[in-house]
Amino acid sequence: MDQDTLALEKNTDNSVDNQVEALLIMGEEASRSGDSKAALSAFNKAISLDPSADMAWFNRGVLLEAQQDARGARQAFQICLDVNANHAPATANLCILLERIGDQSGAYMMAEKALQFYPGHPSILEVKNRCEGSVQTKPIDSMKSVEIIEQYQQDDVDTVISETGLTDVKALLEEAVHHDADQNQELDIHELRSAAEVVVATDEIQERIEASQPVIESIPNLPVVPVEIEIKEDLNLDKLVEEATESIKSGDAKRALEILKPHLKTEAAKHAPSWLIAGGAMARLDLEDHAISAIEHAQKLDPSNPKGWYNLGSLKQRKGMLQEAAVCYANAIREDPSYIKAAIKWAPLAMELKDPQAYLSAATVIVAAEPDNPIRQELATTLIELAEGESRVLESQSGLPPTLPEGPEMAATALELIGHGETVLHARAYTMTNNHMESVKIWKALIQTNRNDAEMWRGLSKALYAAGDTNTAEKCSIKANEIEGLNQSPTTNIEPGQQLESTATEMVPQSNDIPPVQSSPSPVSEQEMSEANSVLSRPIESTTPVVQEVTPNPQVDLAKAALEVQNNSLVSKEFRNPTSNSIANQDISWYNQGVALIEAGKYQEALSCFDRALPSFSNDDEMVIRILNGRGNAFYYLENYPACVESYHQAMLIRPEDVRGKTLYNMGTAYAEMERYQDSVKCFEQAIPRGLNKEEIKRTKDQIRRCNILLKEQKKKNR
Repeated sequence: MDQDTLALEKNTDNSVDNQVEALLIMGEEASRSGDSKAALSAFNKAISLDPSADMAWFNRGVLLEAQQDARGARQAFQICLDVNANHAPATANLCILLERIGDQSGAYMMAEKALQFYPGHPSILEVKNRCEGSVQTKPIDSMKSVEIIEQYQQDDVDTVISETGLTDVKALLEEAVHHDADQNQELDIHELRSAAEVVVATDEIQERIEASQPVIESIPNLPVVPVEIEIKEDLNLDKLVEEATESIKSGDAKRALEILKPHLKTEAAKHAPSWLIAGGAMARLDLEDHAISAIEHAQKLDPSNPKGWYNLGSLKQRKGMLQEAAVCYANAIREDPSYIKAAIKWAPLAMELKDPQAYLSAATVIVAAEPDNPIRQELATTLIELAEGESRVLESQSGLPPTLPEGPEMAATALELIGHGETVLHARAYTMTNNHMESVKIWKALIQTNRNDAEMWRGLSKALYAAGDTNTAEKCSIKANEIEGLNQSPTTNIEPGQQLESTATEMVPQSNDIPPVQSSPSPVSEQEMSEANSVLSRPIESTTPVVQEVTPNPQVDLAKAALEVQNNSLVSKEFRNPTSNSIANQDISWYNQGVALIEAGKYQEALSCFDRALPSFSNDDEMVIRILNGRGNAFYYLENYPACVESYHQAMLIRPEDVRGKTLYNMGTAYAEMERYQDSVKCFEQAIPRGLNKEEIKRTKDQIRRCNILLKEQKKKNR
């Protein structure tokens, strides 16, 4: 808990939302570790910062119920539901609690609501069956209060009362029972102040709840007033909605609004279809602001309606609220992954907002629904461009990539979209999938019919560079420059060897950017044609990739304090004695000894064993992967995180398709220690679908949430 507190103190300039989120995480972790006092303290602090934090109230209720404070738990669950009526866990917990304290009528009603969230849940069904027909109730005021702590200084109480303006001393002392941090049954002024913060927050949220009903935006000529909902038995709202819908279809939007308007603040206050159709009518009457308010209210009542999100997005896009419109379209697709109308609107908007991930999501939906849609080619091109962009970024980085590059997978998807062929796009895609031989083959074929096209020669040059044939690649690059007129000396006057010596270093392409073609390229001579054919016929030479060295990042305190990643690491579970065919080799003992030394906590010695084992398995990919991952584990425990990431990454490159989730998780924890939270999140996200069990997935999602919070704070500090 001290580490978590330290992390919070480092961020005293946090926004309230971020502080509340951090306190919720701290409280949940303390609760999981059995420190209920620290957990309750964190949730109480969150409540004092934001009385409307429903999760803080829910967690407080759970803890108070465990401490036999049924009255306090009931109050907490009820406030949680007042703040968020659709909080399913609070509904279920309150249902059970109400039956236990003897409020069977309330338990029955709460059970009916809980079953909407948990259909068929046996415990809730039992409560419903036991309490059905009962009229027995138990108001909260009739419940026994906790026994207050008698030891305190009256002057301290008077000071706190004066500071906060509280008038209910009894409420203060009852709450203070849960703030006796040292558990000495004596309240000091700090504990009284802590209790007062919660009492003030409780009063504040209850006043807000009593003073307001469901938030309903204003409608023309219809004042906003507190709503007392009393549904008339003979009023069929669904029928009214059908009637209003027909009026809209017939072009009479005014009539549609007249049908629904009298009921929106009363019987239909919580009827999402009424608000949705009313919003549609308002939009057709050019009351766009009111239409947006009405549909937003409808979506709060029923966020699972994709049509509502689509309509809301269309209105916001019309008003120039592009970012919010994009979110609405994304929500529509989330609720209905085949909603092509929303995707068609979302794709160009995402492109306008320069959000490639959103564009890919939208375009993928369109292509799946309409395979012949022209966006298919555009999507394939975008995927290849993104893959090439990622490749350029990785080439320019001095450190390691965050995890497995996504470019090859994107390029493979692009190839599926465009099918078989020998076009420039195919050649570029094959390069990005690391199928350099196929890429070179296509470029050669293209050059046979486009010998004066510098772009073709430059494309072949890049493919050859990627394949490792730098000598031939340089000659192709020079050829491209000559065609563009950049080299003024005719080829026939320079020997090939001399030409390469003087120009090779400056002509090596550093990126995929191609210089503009000159308006009048120099003609290609017969000698150049001969040299071209010679270049095209040469085999590709392979080279060994060089792994760059990483400079350690010493600033890891924040990540260490906030994430406690060593306690959550999967490294200790990752490797066991191998079962490959190399077992018979006596050198396997070095690997086994390294694993045993890691388990014994002797990490430097383990590293030496792995280093001794590695040269013996140069032809056994499986064992090399195991050994490199073992080295990564050793470096992790030695807190040499850059070297840890380096070792994991080397292992991943051998068989990218076989990388396990635990390895990616471990890599993510190492990045977190280096305060590279964005890279850490990427690793964790890629780990989830790669063989983690249910508990490990839960732990991984917790890490993603923590890292996102820390990333947000890191960006704020950098600004």
